Amino acid sequence: MPGNSHSSRQAADEILYVTLSGDSSLYDNAVHELNWATYPVGNDGRNCYPGDEPWLTDGYGDYVRHFLRAMDASPSLAPLNADHILSSTSIIQQADYKGNLRKFYGLNFDTPDTNSVILYYRAFDKAGSERIRLKQKPAIVTIDNKPMKESKTGEGFEWTAMKNGGLLTIRRGNGNKILLLK
Repeated sequence: MPGNSHSSRQAADEILYVTLSGDSSLYDNAVHELNWATYPVGNDGRNCYPGDEPWLTDGYGDYVRHFLRAMDASPSLAPLNADHILSSTSIIQQADYKGNLRKFYGLNFDTPDTNSVILYYRAFDKAGSERIRLKQKPAIVTIDNKPMKESKTGEGFEWTAMKNGGLLTIRRGNGNKILLLK
């Protein structure tokens, strides 16, 4: 029987195993398990198991978290046509993506052209790290309105190009307001 939480948890763990071990023998099956986990989800986002009983914690809580864990372990699983924060070591308090700026708390930065904004987010902790799947490498990355440097170690950002777009890793030592500009 398909199950959102159980199937997606197993898939995420298998994909993490593939990433850590280099043994890709489980990858294709894990992707099939992720697909299978979506069977109880309707087009409107409602979840029901085949017996029509809603499992709120599995279908609306754990299920999504396991998909995010799978995409963090294998960023190529994230949608190619959109930007996504895949993981964070802190709580993300606000995330405003291009086209949805000023949606909740308002932006806390000065920029004359909001069309150049790819993503603005605010984390709870001043120190931490995030992994973000992007359609393109940002031209400028700022932390608390100060430019960040591209760096493989310490505070800064690192870009890993992929077939489509890439993965941006942010390492913060003393700031929590991140702005990505094209």
